[in-house]
Amino acid sequence: MKSVVSVKGQTVIPKEIRDALGIESHSRLAWSIKDGSAVVRVMPDDPIGAAMGALKHLKLSTADLLEERRLDKEKDEAQADAALKRWRTTS
Repeated sequence: MKSVVSVKGQTVIPKEIRDALGIESHSRLAWSIKDGSAVVRVMPDDPIGAAMGALKHLKLSTADLLEERRLDKEKDEAQADAALKRWRTTS
């Protein structure tokens, strides 16, 4: 399959490729270059919805995230207390 680029930089995506990738009128395409070749990806109509569930493989629950945040907060508070104690002893 081949296409020609116009003087305006436009080209026609062959029908077989449009059909295979689900490219329709007003589809959004993301272009990049990889190893000297152009790479085209079809962007979903709802990128946030398309990303939902993308991190399920991490197996983290809300409880896990809250516990991690609690531990981070305790660590931050301990560091702040230590810094305050050092400041008071040097003043």
